[in-house]
Amino acid sequence: MTEAWDTMETEAELPYEEELFGILTDDGLYLDCTLVKPAGLPDEAYRGLRVWVPRYPLTKSTLIACARQEVVAAAPAGKVGHLVFDLRGTGFSDGDPRDTNFNLDLQAVRLWATERFGPIPLSLLGHPQGHGRARLLPIRPGVAMEIYLYTPTAPTDKPPILYLATYANFSAPDDAVCAALAGAGYPVYGLDPLRYLLHASLPGRVLPSQLWADLNTLRAALPADPILLGQPVSAGLALLWASGVPSVRGVIAIGHTQIAFKPGHIFQNDNVHNFFLGRHVQQIAPRPVLFVLQENHPLGGDPEEQAALYQTCGHPRKRITTQKLTLTLLLELLDWVQAQPSP
Repeated sequence: MTEAWDTMETEAELPYEEELFGILTDDGLYLDCTLVKPAGLPDEAYRGLRVWVPRYPLTKSTLIACARQEVVAAAPAGKVGHLVFDLRGTGFSDGDPRDTNFNLDLQAVRLWATERFGPIPLSLLGHPQGHGRARLLPIRPGVAMEIYLYTPTAPTDKPPILYLATYANFSAPDDAVCAALAGAGYPVYGLDPLRYLLHASLPGRVLPSQLWADLNTLRAALPADPILLGQPVSAGLALLWASGVPSVRGVIAIGHTQIAFKPGHIFQNDNVHNFFLGRHVQQIAPRPVLFVLQENHPLGGDPEEQAALYQTCGHPRKRITTQKLTLTLLLELLDWVQAQPSP
C-alpha cells in the first residue's frame, strides 16, 4: 500500500523535476522520498527506475546530488527516474532509530514502483546495512567520500585495503568480502566509486589530477599506505589512482578497466588520452600491480586489454585467470603484493 503527498518542486530551467512524497510500508511507517525525474516525462513513458539506497545511518541527503547528476546527463532524451529516500528511523522518515527492518522499506519501494509505473526495470543501487560502519569523509568543498569501515577484531600490522566495488553496486556480497578481509586482519575501507565520482564532478568534469588529489586527501585519514583492490569497472579507477599517488602500496585490478572512464558527465574524456590507462599504468612501478581475468563473468575483463596493460606495466607485475574469486584467492593475491620489495 502506498500514499503520496501532493507536493512538487519544479525548476523550469532545469532538465529535471523533483517530486516529494511518502511511501507507506506494510507496518504503517511513512518513508520520506524524492523522485528526481526527467522534466515533463509522463509516467507511462518511463523505461526504468533507479533507486539509490542509503547506507544506514546515512540519509537521502547524501544521494540527491547523484540522482540529479544522472538525470541531467541523460537529458533531453532520458526516460529513467531516480528515487532517493530515507530509511525508517532516519532523516525525515517515520520510525524508531533502533528499528532496522529495512527489508520492509525496500519491499514498499518495489510495490510503489509497480503500482505507479507498471512492470518497468527497477534497480536498487546499494545495500542498506552491513558489517561495515558508514562514514562520510570530507575531501574538498562540496565533495565527500561515503566510506564503509571494517575494523579487524585484533590489533594488526597489515596494510589497509581500499576496496572499490563495481560502480553503483556495493552489494551484500561486497559487504561479505570486506568483512572476511577484516576478519583476516586487514583494515578495510569499502567504497562505491560512482557515489564519490558523481559528487566529485559536481563543480565540473574531472581530470586525473583532481582524482589523484582526492586520493591524497583520503590517504591522510588512513592508518598506513593502502593496497587498492578494484572490482570490475572500478579496477580502472584503482589503476589510475595508483599511477598518480605514490603512497599506494600496490593494486589488484579485477576485470574490465578502461570502461571506468566512459561516463562523459563525470570525466573530461573528450581527449581520449586524458584517461587512457596505457599512458598511466607505467607509472605504477616499482610498486606491484596484479591483473585478474575472471572467466564466466560479464565484466570479468578483456584478455587483450589486460595483456596490453600488463605489458606496459613495469615489474613487479602478475597476471592470473580464474573462474571464481574466492576469499582464499584474494588473500593469496594480497600476500603476493605484500611480498614484493618496498620501493
